[in-house]
Amino acid sequence: MDYRLFFTQRALNDLAEIIGRIAEDDDEAAARFGNALLDHVDLLTRFPRMGSPIRKRSRVHKLLHSPILVYYQIREDKRLVEVLHLRHRSRRPPRF
Repeated sequence: MDYRLFFTQRALNDLAEIIGRIAEDDDEAAARFGNALLDHVDLLTRFPRMGSPIRKRSRVHKLLHSPILVYYQIREDKRLVEVLHLRHRSRRPPRF
Protein backbone atom coordinates (compact mmCIF):
# COMPACT_ATOMS: atom_id res chain seq x y z
CA MET A 1 0.00 0.00 0.00
CA ASP A 2 1.41 3.36 -1.03
CA TYR A 3 1.91 6.32 1.26
CA ARG A 4 0.07 9.58 0.72
CA LEU A 5 2.05 12.73 -0.02
CA PHE A 6 1.42 15.99 1.83
CA PHE A 7 3.15 19.32 1.21
CA THR A 8 3.27 21.80 4.10
CA GLN A 9 2.51 25.42 3.30
CA ARG A 10 6.21 26.19 3.74
CA ALA A 11 7.12 23.55 1.13
CA LEU A 12 4.50 24.91 -1.30
CA ASN A 13 5.89 28.42 -0.85
CA ASP A 14 9.42 27.12 -1.44
CA LEU A 15 8.31 25.35 -4.61
CA ALA A 16 6.60 28.48 -5.94
CA GLU A 17 9.73 30.54 -5.24
CA ILE A 18 12.04 28.02 -6.94
CA ILE A 19 9.87 27.74 -10.04
CA GLY A 20 9.33 31.51 -10.10
CA ARG A 21 13.05 32.21 -10.12
CA ILE A 22 13.65 29.82 -12.99
CA ALA A 23 10.68 31.27 -14.89
CA GLU A 24 12.26 34.75 -14.75
CA ASP A 25 14.71 33.48 -17.38
CA ASP A 26 12.82 30.65 -19.09
CA ASP A 27 9.18 29.64 -18.60
CA GLU A 28 9.59 26.30 -20.37
CA ALA A 29 12.65 25.36 -18.31
CA ALA A 30 10.72 26.24 -15.15
CA ALA A 31 7.85 23.96 -16.17
CA ARG A 32 10.21 21.10 -17.06
CA PHE A 33 12.16 21.41 -13.82
CA GLY A 34 9.00 21.72 -11.73
CA ASN A 35 7.47 18.62 -13.32
CA ALA A 36 10.68 16.62 -12.91
CA LEU A 37 10.99 17.67 -9.26
CA LEU A 38 7.39 16.71 -8.50
CA ASP A 39 7.77 13.37 -10.30
CA HIS A 40 10.86 12.63 -8.20
CA VAL A 41 9.10 13.59 -4.96
CA ASP A 42 6.12 11.44 -5.98
CA LEU A 43 8.40 8.37 -5.82
CA LEU A 44 8.36 8.82 -2.04
CA THR A 45 4.79 7.48 -2.03
CA ARG A 46 6.20 4.09 -3.01
CA PHE A 47 9.70 4.37 -1.59
CA PRO A 48 9.54 6.65 1.46
CA ARG A 49 13.01 5.69 2.66
CA MET A 50 14.81 6.48 -0.58
CA GLY A 51 16.09 9.71 0.95
CA SER A 52 18.67 9.73 3.70
CA PRO A 53 18.08 10.75 7.33
CA ILE A 54 19.71 13.99 8.31
CA ARG A 55 22.24 13.53 11.08
CA LYS A 56 20.87 15.73 13.80
CA ARG A 57 17.28 14.55 13.56
CA SER A 58 16.78 11.09 12.19
CA ARG A 59 13.03 11.56 11.77
CA VAL A 60 13.69 14.10 9.01
CA HIS A 61 15.02 12.80 5.70
CA LYS A 62 16.40 14.58 2.67
CA LEU A 63 16.10 13.74 -0.99
CA LEU A 64 18.33 15.38 -3.58
CA HIS A 65 16.85 16.54 -6.85
CA SER A 66 19.88 18.51 -7.94
CA PRO A 67 20.31 21.28 -6.98
CA ILE A 68 17.28 21.14 -4.66
CA LEU A 69 17.15 19.27 -1.35
CA VAL A 70 13.70 18.08 -0.37
CA TYR A 71 13.27 17.67 3.39
CA TYR A 72 10.49 15.37 4.55
CA GLN A 73 9.34 13.12 7.35
CA ILE A 74 7.59 9.79 7.27
CA ARG A 75 4.43 9.47 9.38
CA GLU A 76 4.10 5.69 9.69
CA ASP A 77 0.93 5.90 11.78
CA LYS A 78 -0.86 7.72 8.92
CA ARG A 79 1.07 6.18 5.98
CA LEU A 80 1.99 9.72 5.04
CA VAL A 81 5.09 11.40 3.64
CA GLU A 82 5.09 15.04 4.75
CA VAL A 83 7.24 17.34 2.62
CA LEU A 84 8.53 20.01 4.99
CA HIS A 85 10.86 22.22 3.00
CA LEU A 86 12.65 22.59 -0.33
CA ARG A 87 15.99 24.36 -0.42
CA HIS A 88 18.88 24.93 -2.81
CA ARG A 89 21.74 22.74 -1.64
CA SER A 90 24.21 25.65 -1.64
CA ARG A 91 22.25 27.28 1.20
CA ARG A 92 22.66 26.42 4.86
CA PRO A 93 20.49 23.54 6.06
CA PRO A 94 17.19 24.59 7.65
CA ARG A 95 16.34 24.13 11.30
CA PHE A 96 13.46 21.86 12.17
